[in-house]
Amino acid sequence: MGKWKIIQTKGESEPWWFFDDWRKDITAVFECESKSDTIDQYIKKIGKLKKDFTYLKHKNYHTVAFWNPSEKVFCEACDDDLQIYHGLIIMCDDNLVDIKNEESVKKVLQ
Repeated sequence: MGKWKIIQTKGESEPWWFFDDWRKDITAVFECESKSDTIDQYIKKIGKLKKDFTYLKHKNYHTVAFWNPSEKVFCEACDDDLQIYHGLIIMCDDNLVDIKNEESVKKVLQ
């Protein structure tokens, strides 16, 4: 039995990049009892965020990015506007979880 969680992020890169400082983008961590509970909660959170954001993109189903084109932040170092992404990540024991065969997740991401 592992430690299941859903991590919510907000930052200038999609949640699957895991740059050295990616943890600074964490806005919430939701701990779950089991894999099935985690997937149920993940699906609910995806559904809510789909209502709030215009676009979404996923990577192997365990990470999802949401964004609205108007939500940007100016980067002084690069002298450009950067898109802000809101992300969800499923992990167990601090490892990404392969959920590509979960039909309920595939359905909500379509």
